[in-house]
Amino acid sequence: MKENSRKEWFTVRTQSMKEPLAMLHYQRQGYEVWFPRVRKTVRHARRIKKVLRPLFPGYLFLHLAPEERNWISIASTIGAIGPVRFGDFYPPVPEWLIQELKNREAEEGFIPMPFEDSLGIKPGDRITVQGENDTEIQGIFQCLKGTDRALILIDILKREVPSEVPLATIRAA
Repeated sequence: MKENSRKEWFTVRTQSMKEPLAMLHYQRQGYEVWFPRVRKTVRHARRIKKVLRPLFPGYLFLHLAPEERNWISIASTIGAIGPVRFGDFYPPVPEWLIQELKNREAEEGFIPMPFEDSLGIKPGDRITVQGENDTEIQGIFQCLKGTDRALILIDILKREVPSEVPLATIRAA
């Protein structure tokens, strides 16, 4: 435990969408790597599926002891661009921040987003949108769009029309 207390977390930039590749190569070199991900709902060709995406696209974290901080080797790893630095200073990420994020990580390996859990609605569920003057519109929830909007399908003239609405206006039907 004494040896582990000297280790610090550092941020490494990766090539676009190459985080898993860089993580694999860092692990092969014996580094402790953490790549936080979130679950997102994506819709493509009328299909909806949940996929894991990076919490911080283009970045991952290495837990390094002072003797492991070979910045040239770290920068030349396949899939990586290099450690985040300011001149010759490589800023460590606070241990409490990494620990807080890791504590939120689910067993499945992703960090659930708070609005996902509290919404209680999943893709395909019927919802009601509360409009102005107490009007209500029925629809089908598709996915979240950011933190404050949802994509829904509304039946207009026998056709499902996609529409974005504020999250605050929807509830389960």
